[in-house]
Amino acid sequence: MRLLFVLVLATFALAYVMPTESLDTFYWAQPGAVSVVGLDGRTLWSQNAMYPLIATDRAGRCLAVANRPYVYDMQIWRQSIRMSAPADITLAPELVDALRQYGVQLPQTIRVWLNLTLPLPPLVLASVYKTTIVSLHAPYGYPHWAVNLGPRANVTAIGTNCEYVVAATIFGEVYVVRDGRIVGNFLLDPRGAVRRAPGVNVLDPPVTAVAVVNRTVYVGTSTGDVYRFILPTDEEFRSGRFDWQLTRLANCGGAVYGLYVDARGEPVALCFVKRERPYAYVHPYGIWILDALLATYGIDTPRLVSAMSQDGRWLFVGAGSDIIAIRDGRVAWRFTLPAKPSAVAASWNGSVVAVGTQAGHFYVLRDGAPVIRTDPISTLLLLRAVGGNATGNFTLAEALRQVRPVTSVAVSFDGQTAAFEMWDSLRVLYTARAQYIVDAPGECLPLEAAVRSGDVAYIYRLGRSGSLYVPYGQVSVYPLYRYVGEFRCRPLQNFTLTIFGDLAEPLVLRYVKEFKVARQPADLVKGPDWASGQVRFSAEPMPKISVQAVVQGDEKVARLAEAARGRTAARLVGWVVDGRQVGPFPVVAVDVRGPVEVRAVYEVSAPEVVSEGDVGIKLRNVVVYDLQGNVVDAGMRPRFDVYPVNVVVFYVPAYRVSVGGVGATVNGSDAVWAELGSVVEFKAPEVVDLGNGTRLVFVGWAETGERSPVVRAEVRGPMRLTPVYRRQYVVYVRPPAKVEGAVGNVTWADAGSKIRVVIPPVLSEQAGVRTAFKNWVINGVPNATLNAPAVELTVRRPLNITYETKRQYLAVFTSSYGTAPPSMWIDEGGTAAAVPTPTDVWSPPPLHWVFAGWRDVATGVVYSYPAMPVVTGPATYEAVWSLDPLPLVAIGGAAAGAVFLIWFLRRRRLQRLMAEVAE
Repeated sequence: MRLLFVLVLATFALAYVMPTESLDTFYWAQPGAVSVVGLDGRTLWSQNAMYPLIATDRAGRCLAVANRPYVYDMQIWRQSIRMSAPADITLAPELVDALRQYGVQLPQTIRVWLNLTLPLPPLVLASVYKTTIVSLHAPYGYPHWAVNLGPRANVTAIGTNCEYVVAATIFGEVYVVRDGRIVGNFLLDPRGAVRRAPGVNVLDPPVTAVAVVNRTVYVGTSTGDVYRFILPTDEEFRSGRFDWQLTRLANCGGAVYGLYVDARGEPVALCFVKRERPYAYVHPYGIWILDALLATYGIDTPRLVSAMSQDGRWLFVGAGSDIIAIRDGRVAWRFTLPAKPSAVAASWNGSVVAVGTQAGHFYVLRDGAPVIRTDPISTLLLLRAVGGNATGNFTLAEALRQVRPVTSVAVSFDGQTAAFEMWDSLRVLYTARAQYIVDAPGECLPLEAAVRSGDVAYIYRLGRSGSLYVPYGQVSVYPLYRYVGEFRCRPLQNFTLTIFGDLAEPLVLRYVKEFKVARQPADLVKGPDWASGQVRFSAEPMPKISVQAVVQGDEKVARLAEAARGRTAARLVGWVVDGRQVGPFPVVAVDVRGPVEVRAVYEVSAPEVVSEGDVGIKLRNVVVYDLQGNVVDAGMRPRFDVYPVNVVVFYVPAYRVSVGGVGATVNGSDAVWAELGSVVEFKAPEVVDLGNGTRLVFVGWAETGERSPVVRAEVRGPMRLTPVYRRQYVVYVRPPAKVEGAVGNVTWADAGSKIRVVIPPVLSEQAGVRTAFKNWVINGVPNATLNAPAVELTVRRPLNITYETKRQYLAVFTSSYGTAPPSMWIDEGGTAAAVPTPTDVWSPPPLHWVFAGWRDVATGVVYSYPAMPVVTGPATYEAVWSLDPLPLVAIGGAAAGAVFLIWFLRRRRLQRLMAEVAE
């Protein structure tokens, strides 16, 4: 039969859990019991024991148990005090009288005796001592025999070869037990002599380690001594003639906390020197370990975290947070753990090492590299994630309950089976080989995968391909995310398998590369934290913010501040994607091809003015703070991209200041809310052009009488100013006409005022032809009645004053008799109404000439009087006279009188004609 040297024998004696030859069970020592546990974790056999020590041989063919109960001997005495005392009792007079009526005569005072029994506290005399019961069991727990070593046997180390059981005590005694009998009992002597154990306590050093290899026994003590003695053969045992051959081999200078046997069969002692700076010494390699060492304590004596490979060539020691691997006396490698190692075990050739830590980590190392690991926090996170809690948040109390130190580990001959103990629980990792292939970008490697078996998660390191040693039974394989700076590798698939042996087909673990997405504010922007390709992000359009309104004033102002606080809000105004501005859309699409930052930008809007009537408050400033009290932004419309935020809006009392009228402004507006004590500026235009030739001209302010169009005033309350204007109309006069007193042909005149418009009567004249003013045309309408060159008009609307002209010709009159009319200008087409003076002439008498008409000198046309010439151009008219025959008939006095009468009548007629021409 091939012997499987699963653990070094010293570890057998001191460890809590150890495997059997067939690797189908584990021996487990608990503070209150010894159990045999199957590979599925179920207890096959159990026996109560008090802080037991266990041991087995190289092949695990038996189980030796040292049960160390306390024996209590108690004696109890219960005592009491008895007392008798007299007492006088006085009866009430009513009671004595009542008894007397029934014939009972009693005195008023009666003496009685009182008997009392008082129990005392019990007297307990207790004695306690430690004893040890050594037993030997079959691999599945069947007991072969048991023996009590006596009241002085406080066993601290045990070893066996499944024939003999060697137990050593804290007093340096060695017990050799076979077939339920103590066949040897002696003390270790520094000189190497065998001394029988006396009946009294001795001062020999405590035994801390025992190793049994075939018939050779090695013993280590707390003083650093290493002893060896030989067990008798069957023949020597039956004959009773044998020698223990006790030999003191060496002293390593400190307590032997680990005792192993190397490949040559020689002892290797790991000694702990406890000084100001503790250190360990490895004998006989001469290696000093100065790192911080962990001396563990449990149901056995103190020990260092150490183990030797089953072929005796590798020694593994825990120092600080490292596992130091020593091969053939030289340090080969070191591996750093996340916590201090608390237990270690090795396979046959040392290629596989199982390590437990104080923080509950369990590692399986192959050739110094981790291939399997588990820890309570990773297990808790994975189980919570599988249960739907993807955040993985847990409380400190949950973490403390989950984190328990690994108190013992064991590993099989080939390293494919391991077990680890955590206080009161034992977990067995019986593995099968599962080939795998990783399909992932090169920068993702190396990766990790978690295999869940029950309530434990084992984590494996992945290369491009390889093997996973997964537990038997139903398991779930979870390829784990890997986070590398600004990107991560996300697995695409999980696996659920039922494992009863090595897998024939490899698992294909596929990953995709995703980039980190920084979402700001994270509470408002919805979207993935890691992504690749087109991704949509949304944001809360109007998040809730904490607002405080600050204003100084009376009750009314305080009410307005509360109203302003309720109307202050934050709104989404845009996105910033990697520094690039994006519009204010509720949802934005981002093409993620690398690490990207997506920020939602919000703007705080507070009402600029909150009022009741003409009294209000005016916004002075808005400040946004983060939760740490840092200023994020300030201003009238501050922005933020962090959340939550606190917003403080600052207001000041204000009053409504306004203007009336046309064109007037206060601070550039029709009405403003001005702060108390501020200075406002009223402006009115000096001229307001209303169009269509109408304008208003500033006169002054109605309320104050100020004449200046610009007025400044300090605000002490509501204010309103109204400008006063006078209306003016434009007056255009066509040259050469003009308005008297005005410069130019365009002027402005007040509404209702009177203007005088004048024009030269003759506009042009040349060679008997001239152009003369005819009449005025007002706004395009000729007015024949306005035919005077100077006219006075009332301005009631814009005026466009032009005129009409006429052509006139010069008419020249000549006459041979009398006086010819003066030259005159006659309108074109008009008649020249003119006669010579007089119209009849005696020249010489008695010749009498009478005016007969006019003759156009140029054309010879004669206009017989009373017809007058029609003027069509410049002309010269000659008077035509005719001779009157009547005077020639009447001669004499009568003739003279008649002549005079005729002359007088014609004279009167000529005067009337000239008057008509003048008109």
